[in-house]
Amino acid sequence: MTAVTWVWGFTAVVALLWPAHTAGPLDGLPLDGVAEAILIGVVFPALLWFHPRFLRTAVARGAILALLAWKAFAAVALVPDGWCVRFEPGRPYVSDATSPVPHSWDVRADWLSPQPACSAVMRRRYMGIGEFPVWFFNLPAANGMYPVEGDRPPTARTAMTVTGFLDARTAGDLRFEFGDDMLETTVTFLDGAPFRSSVHVDPGSHRIRVDSILGGDVWRFIPVWNGGDLWSSSVHATLRRPTRFDAAVRPFGGWLVTVMVSAWLTAWLISFAVRIGSPVTLGWTLAISTLLGALVWTEYLDAARWAVTALAMAAVLPIPPRLRNLFGAFVLIGIPWLTLIVVSGGGDIGRFWFYGVGHDAWTFQRNAYRIALQGYWLEGGSATFWFQPLYRWIAAVLHLVFGDSSVGERFWDGACLLATALFAWRVADTYAGFRAGLIAAGLTLSVFALGTPWSLVGQGLGEISSAGFLSVAAFVALRSRRGLLWRAVIAGALATVGFYARLNNLPMAFAVSLFALPASTSVRRVFQVWPWRLGVAWKTALTVPTVITFGLLLFAWRTWHYTGVFSLFYGTQRELLAIWKPGISAPTALGRGMASAMMVLSVNDPEQFSWNALPVFAGAATAVLAAVGVPRFRDLPAAPAFFFLAAISAAFVARGSAYAGRFSVHIVGICCALAVCAARSLMQPVRRAPRYPQA
Repeated sequence: MTAVTWVWGFTAVVALLWPAHTAGPLDGLPLDGVAEAILIGVVFPALLWFHPRFLRTAVARGAILALLAWKAFAAVALVPDGWCVRFEPGRPYVSDATSPVPHSWDVRADWLSPQPACSAVMRRRYMGIGEFPVWFFNLPAANGMYPVEGDRPPTARTAMTVTGFLDARTAGDLRFEFGDDMLETTVTFLDGAPFRSSVHVDPGSHRIRVDSILGGDVWRFIPVWNGGDLWSSSVHATLRRPTRFDAAVRPFGGWLVTVMVSAWLTAWLISFAVRIGSPVTLGWTLAISTLLGALVWTEYLDAARWAVTALAMAAVLPIPPRLRNLFGAFVLIGIPWLTLIVVSGGGDIGRFWFYGVGHDAWTFQRNAYRIALQGYWLEGGSATFWFQPLYRWIAAVLHLVFGDSSVGERFWDGACLLATALFAWRVADTYAGFRAGLIAAGLTLSVFALGTPWSLVGQGLGEISSAGFLSVAAFVALRSRRGLLWRAVIAGALATVGFYARLNNLPMAFAVSLFALPASTSVRRVFQVWPWRLGVAWKTALTVPTVITFGLLLFAWRTWHYTGVFSLFYGTQRELLAIWKPGISAPTALGRGMASAMMVLSVNDPEQFSWNALPVFAGAATAVLAAVGVPRFRDLPAAPAFFFLAAISAAFVARGSAYAGRFSVHIVGICCALAVCAARSLMQPVRRAPRYPQA
């Protein structure tokens, strides 16, 4: 994308995510509705990344400016829709809290205030406990220990107060439906007068208040107007008393944002389909996406995971030359995969769930709360990182976007795995052609879907994020060979955050600079020719490690700032998980390193044979055989082979534990690509290789 397109892209992000004062199915942050979570949370980023040229059109730019103008006008002139929901738990949940009222992940409420008046803003009915904005139950007790009796439902007791206004043009009946565990503890008021179950409301503006004590776990809160859902009716529920101007504007203002966003995204999707242009490609994508989505929707998830293996069949389709590129690979492989991810996680949209106490993800979540809602952006929730550092920031941003729901983490992980698969496509495409690249991408996603990594998707761990960042970093490094320094800087920055997300991947981060080698350079040529005769893109080769080194210094400085120790690994599990420890003999340490490597290659913990890990074993064997100079294998591309060797080297330094498959995610894509390249090489007839002068 050009600089101008980047600016319009950023403006589009702001226009879509800016919370609208008028409620609607596409009203911006938080993305807690099905339509906005899918269209704005998944479809829009995919279009922005793979079809940004639409932003050059007058239609797109006009829609962006119109949406921004309306939201800015509404922010000044209109009262916000929704009711204020305030929680006061029976005991404190947040350490260093300055208020008894905890925050929810709702940017429409007082999320930046240390003393929030509202925990959340209610714009939809709450059908069960998972839809109430009470994510804070995932936090530990204020003393930092594990939750005990009374900290979580059903034993917890929490006061809930809902306040706001109801503006009715005509008279009607208002009724509230409550869960069984709320019936005896809830009092409702209309203009200060209590009522029990329902009340007749005269035309005009009225003050609403609901006081309840939440105990047990059978919760429900559904406002009903004239027998139907209040939030879908003609009355307006607002935070403050609406003005006459509000009453005049709201009949059409509530749907204006939805109409503008829907028209804009529809035009973008049409442009995307026109760019594809091939009936065969469109038909394949629609058919396989429908199959995957239908299998998940009908609760045949295992069958859907098996159906992922069919993605590699796209290689036999007659694909036009203009689609034999990254865009075409995304259409054929990426769209079906994202369909699987979205449909499998759709039930979590707008719902929170309890994290397992003591798990890594639980720790990341409470750190995320401390970062975003208590303002500890540099500290990151703890002075040192016993658990991997970056993901807590990622979780914080995803919760700000998607609210209490963890579905954003599922979408994020799915996108990172897709990035890994598309990197595998790029490697195989460069050496063996577009169809081989599709096979490599399909193999990669098959290993993820059928193996242990599938259980990690959406669980709140950092390994998938690290693999995604490193894959994109390598992709950008390949593009930076054209001499553009800023691309090399971006590649280095992405490699750095890949290290931040998983500290074990430091060798792989530095190995991103290997893609400064020409794609056609074989392993044999690297060992036979002087480095300056290899055609290395020196800007990339030098810039990437320089940027990473700068990132490491910043990381160590942050540790020194909080602990007085200038170190990358102080306070981590390095000593606990290290392979080479004082007093251990070299043979013993080597044996432990081999066991650690086998754990990574088998995509299992403890290490054991698994047939769905065969592509990983094949790719690893390919890299080793190429490095030792075995005929046929030594003519494979050098950069991917050495990239894998750098990635697996970390297994000989530290042995990870817990969550089977997590320590293998970063090598799956490159291994599948190498396996496909080796298969293509073995199928070709033997040719006499050129001789190069000895270095």
